[in-house]
Amino acid sequence: MGLVADLQPTNFLAEKQRFLASPNFNPQFNYYRFFATEDLVQNGLPNTKYIDLAEKIIETTFTKFSIEELQSQRGELLNEEIVSREIRNFLKLHGLERKFEIIWSAEFVSRAAINANEIKLRLPCSIYKEDLDSLLYHEIGTHALRRINYEQQPWFKKKKNYGFAPYLKTEEGLAVLHAMYPQKMQLTYMAALNFLATIKAQEESFLEVWQYLNHYLGDAERAFTLTFKKKRGLTDTSRPGGFTKDYVYFEGFVETTKFMVENNFPLKELYYGKISWQDITKAVVLNPKFQPILPRFYTKDPDAYKRKVAEIAKENFLV
Repeated sequence: MGLVADLQPTNFLAEKQRFLASPNFNPQFNYYRFFATEDLVQNGLPNTKYIDLAEKIIETTFTKFSIEELQSQRGELLNEEIVSREIRNFLKLHGLERKFEIIWSAEFVSRAAINANEIKLRLPCSIYKEDLDSLLYHEIGTHALRRINYEQQPWFKKKKNYGFAPYLKTEEGLAVLHAMYPQKMQLTYMAALNFLATIKAQEESFLEVWQYLNHYLGDAERAFTLTFKKKRGLTDTSRPGGFTKDYVYFEGFVETTKFMVENNFPLKELYYGKISWQDITKAVVLNPKFQPILPRFYTKDPDAYKRKVAEIAKENFLV
């Protein structure tokens, strides 16, 4: 099992129910193994230079919209059948209908996640109508396609041998950007909130981080899930620290979107595989005739894609 799978507590659901019934204590989680600090910060620590930008995005969002208005923009809550059907349609659109199995489970922490051949979705379904395209563009249109293109490369599973840089920030940043693409409201306030909450988790308790997130979300259960993702790995969540991965979404969004705007939107090169934007020239040199599978939301109108990404960059104070 990988680290993220190991970070699933054996008593997660019990502690979640206990906390939500009375949110005034710090949950105590049990794990199959011990996690050292080095395990929990293996993705690095957040860069504090982005704090002001994250706070500006959050302040702008909640000046323009109330919690209720942000929730209403998401539309109606969908059921499993509708979500599964739309996922299959999106997979078929890209010739991937036989590649992935869709799995629903109450045991999953993340609302949606994808690996080499599975799309994992959490029960009960918490995907809203206006969220669905964002989920498809994020998980399949970005993660799945970059993975499939990566599998065709001569450097598949050999990136260290070729000197490729870490790719996670580009991977998740591009996915955040694409999740914003179909949205009318283009402020990346959720990525910004998760970034700031990750910083807080390194200094504050579970309860304090939950109170911070719940203040903005007005949704105790959603705030619990997001807080857990930042405090996981700790048995006693009153202690500072936790898993730091969630900062890469915001930092990656900022850095990758800026790169796109400043370099004439080289999306084809970014889809050579699971690579950093820093390595696109290297990837092309190593396989110059490669034609990556690209998402339909790009190929149907590349100029519209470029205009929309430029708008998102402007809306989030990146240009």
